[in-house]
Amino acid sequence: MRRTTSHRDFFPTNSGGSAVSASGSSESPPPPPPPGDESTKKVRKMGISKVVAENSIVIVAVLGCFMCVTVNGLMQKLGVNPKIVEVKEAEKTATLVQLAKIEDGSGGPWELPAVYIGGKLLGGVDKVMEAHVKGEFVPMLRAVGAIWL
Repeated sequence: MRRTTSHRDFFPTNSGGSAVSASGSSESPPPPPPPGDESTKKVRKMGISKVVAENSIVIVAVLGCFMCVTVNGLMQKLGVNPKIVEVKEAEKTATLVQLAKIEDGSGGPWELPAVYIGGKLLGGVDKVMEAHVKGEFVPMLRAVGAIWL
């Protein structure tokens, strides 16, 4: 899981000036960029269609999307460890175009997260929750070997 906080302590000044860091300097260097996710780099090299074909459960998600976290949380509670492909907001449209090509003209997903089970598009959060409430989700996961019990 990624950390969202900086590792610096800042104390506001009472005089209305700029914030002063714990070390006493008023100027601080910009925070280092987050380390690159090796899994995401592999996906970019392989292509998203190959990742969907090779993994039984794939969630294609926007980085930091709370709905994507919700879908992943449901699967984790069911004992499934899905392959998660996170894309940046700027790459979202290009990713949706790539996902539409996987579906052979049937349209593909309109929005992310997109959940693939056994290489086939289930849908977004609404379809996952609908299948779960109807009792169809766990049998789908069993059919692709994501869970055994």
